[in-house]
Amino acid sequence: MHSFSSLSERLARAIDSLTFPQSPALLYQPMRYALLSGGKRVRPALLLLCADMFLQKVEQEHVDVSLGVELFHCFTLIHDDVMDKADLRRGHPTVVKKWGINTAILSGDAMLIEAYKLVCRAANANALLAAFSKAATDVCEGQQLDVDFEEQPAITEEQYFVMVGKKTAALLAAAAAMGAIAAEAPAADVQRLYDFAYSLGVAFQLRDDYLDVYADVAEFGKVTGGDIAAGKKTFLFVSTAAALSGQERDEFLQLMQSGHLPADEKVRRAKNFYAKANAAQRLKDAESKLLDAAMQNLALVNVPHERKEHLERLALTLLQRTK
Repeated sequence: MHSFSSLSERLARAIDSLTFPQSPALLYQPMRYALLSGGKRVRPALLLLCADMFLQKVEQEHVDVSLGVELFHCFTLIHDDVMDKADLRRGHPTVVKKWGINTAILSGDAMLIEAYKLVCRAANANALLAAFSKAATDVCEGQQLDVDFEEQPAITEEQYFVMVGKKTAALLAAAAAMGAIAAEAPAADVQRLYDFAYSLGVAFQLRDDYLDVYADVAEFGKVTGGDIAAGKKTFLFVSTAAALSGQERDEFLQLMQSGHLPADEKVRRAKNFYAKANAAQRLKDAESKLLDAAMQNLALVNVPHERKEHLERLALTLLQRTK
């Protein structure tokens, strides 16, 4: 069995060896720049872990499929940065900042096409493409819901979980399922791994929501409170709006919609409301339930327990991270 770290190293070598055409340079240079800009590579490594769990080996075609998933993820980040008008990602200028909006859109589109070409290399490409395409649609729907919610003063927890499930969890879940599909695992185990990773993906987003507000700045590597400053509908926002009532709730919603306060003042006041609503603890409780659900589905996968240990460690690592 391969560990997450060993598979990540193999992925890094595979990414380094990926080649794109030389011309037109302004189409392909940004693709390589985005692909090499870092990241945890969780989705492709998860796919390989799931394939390895059944086969106890990782073939080149599995690596190709995992690279397709990673390219798709990078494509979504390029287009997210266009939509958000973001200047930085992981401490580096975004593609849109470095090359402009037209090149960012075109390079993102080309990266999406390359992702599909990689998935098509697999022997059972049809089944993989079905899972991949469903996830791609889910991500687009989730992104649109996120945009829609920006215009609404508040949303329910149910709406939040639908949006996060599509925008964040669906691709992680598809990666796990695609690993099992590539290994020709039974359909029941494919579904169990999808459900495992889906719960993990939602919990992963909850952890992001938490860290954006409460992380240690020195360890986090950037200023906290960005979601509050932008008025984003995070779990902390949603659970606070649900817990407060009357004038207090009105004041909270007005604060979060305000674009005039200095960012540090808005963050300070929002955190006071979060504390009144016990939002951080509610987030941790939800995260714990999601982790339990993930582990229950993993336990049902019909392979010896020792083959699941790397997935268990990965789940715990993702939800215990501090940055």
